[in-house]
Amino acid sequence: MLYIIVADNKPFRSKCLSEVISQFSESEVITVDDTLMNLLDLEQFLYPSLFSFGVPIVHGRFLLDNNEIDTILAKKLSASPTIFIFEEIVLPKDTANVLKKAGAILHEGQSTKIKKPKEDIFAATLCITAKDKKSRWLAYRSALEKQPIEAILGILYWKVRTLAIKEPTIGKYGNLYRELLEAQARAWRTGAPLETLIEKVILSQ
Repeated sequence: MLYIIVADNKPFRSKCLSEVISQFSESEVITVDDTLMNLLDLEQFLYPSLFSFGVPIVHGRFLLDNNEIDTILAKKLSASPTIFIFEEIVLPKDTANVLKKAGAILHEGQSTKIKKPKEDIFAATLCITAKDKKSRWLAYRSALEKQPIEAILGILYWKVRTLAIKEPTIGKYGNLYRELLEAQARAWRTGAPLETLIEKVILSQ
């Protein structure tokens, strides 16, 4: 008999594996993976000994991941008295079709989709608006890990101009806008690192 358990969800695979094995409580479980043997090596388990108390269960972990199984071998495994269980995280569609045509019983779990948090590119504005110097520095370094300085600078210009417009006269943000422009121009003229010059302006506030 041949069982296939496929899921990127480990609890689902473990549950299915336990359910299959529980049907053959007197059987010995032999666990193998691709570091111990390849698919063709499984043929040695096709005909269990007449003197064994129960039918053996061969649990193959991730043997099909990078190996194609042909129809002949799949039919041999499916027709064998030995219980073969393949546990896989993913299974190519063509391989699944070969196994199902050979009579394999397929247990397939739904893919687990992990939602990645969306990166907020405007979080860089915290290096302007945060109240203390340490928070501004941390926000700036964090932004640099995700975006090039040119992209960050464009966001900072936008934010500083927005804040400067609200000032009745040229004040804190108007001066900051001018200092950012001067730092960028200095980097172009001298070849000094733009990241460093902008950081100095941010921390001088």
